[in-house]
Amino acid sequence: MDTVYTPAAVTALLLLLAFFVWTARRRRRTPRISVRPREVLTAAQQRLYRTLCAGLPNHYVLAQVPFAAFLEPRGQGQQPPVPLSGQWADFLICDQAFRVIAVVELGAGQRSAQHDELLRDAALPLIRWQDNALPDASEVRETVRDLESLRTLGEQVGDPEPGPGSAAADPMDADDAAAGGGRRREPHL
Repeated sequence: MDTVYTPAAVTALLLLLAFFVWTARRRRRTPRISVRPREVLTAAQQRLYRTLCAGLPNHYVLAQVPFAAFLEPRGQGQQPPVPLSGQWADFLICDQAFRVIAVVELGAGQRSAQHDELLRDAALPLIRWQDNALPDASEVRETVRDLESLRTLGEQVGDPEPGPGSAAADPMDADDAAAGGGRRREPHL
């Protein structure tokens, strides 16, 4: 009877040893990081997103978009600039053909000067609204309508995209615009 148990015991030990070796190798390959899901947008971003969607029913509003998804080098064969990899837009407002009309940012001073420079070089308007002074749907609609009018005007004049120095690309200080009077809060364009 000892001869029957011995091969079974050896086989069981070998299988157990193989299992331990397999799990040890698997642990080395799989990083030991504990993760959990989180909300994609903050509470203020969620409010602005809803307002953008309500004010722009004929447009697409995209959230948390990496710059590399909507910007590319001008010349063929050029490598994308390093700054594209770490830059994100809070929101993109796109027309029905998914052409970017504007980049929307919530809050001030959170982004780098390089962020603003990339958007200016691409002739994409940047709209900044503050967490504590979010626009309503009509203000969003009016701002985007103004930007679309500027783009159409540029196309009629023969300039397909407003370049640096044009009204759509130059930043405007929202505090200076608000000091001019009127009820309308001006976004940072």
